[in-house]
Amino acid sequence: MLEVLVVDDEKDICWALKMGLGDEGVHITHVYRGEDAMRQVQGRRFDAAIIDVKLPGMSGIEVSRVIRQLVPRLPILMISGYHYEEDQPILEGIGRGDFQGFISKPFELHHVTTLLKRVIREGVQSPSPPHPTLPPVGGEDQGEGVSVRGKPKGGE
Repeated sequence: MLEVLVVDDEKDICWALKMGLGDEGVHITHVYRGEDAMRQVQGRRFDAAIIDVKLPGMSGIEVSRVIRQLVPRLPILMISGYHYEEDQPILEGIGRGDFQGFISKPFELHHVTTLLKRVIREGVQSPSPPHPTLPPVGGEDQGEGVSVRGKPKGGE
């Protein structure tokens, strides 16, 4: 069973990921604050982390940087309803290797599952932007979707 840390202050998102990914053989540990996430990764082994960009206290991007220093090989996905994959902080974070992919809220669970398994399989590699994407929510390009480092959105 895969062990994934979810860091999101939206309880509904944590619940949806826990229930949906649980059906895919993924065990979710969720925390609501970045500081709690840092304690979790120091005390347990995770296969990946999903971190909300907008958290109380430290931002998710700051949390991803600290976690990257604590656990350099941990694949990290960022999730947000406020940012998009084309936003500068997201592009810079992927470029630096702070995280390996991005999920826009709202999301389709099968896209999250596919991306999560992909970044776990590929592992953490040196940064090499731009990044590829999985199909956007609803199948139409509305600036929403799921992406991972490697090639541009909509690219082949």
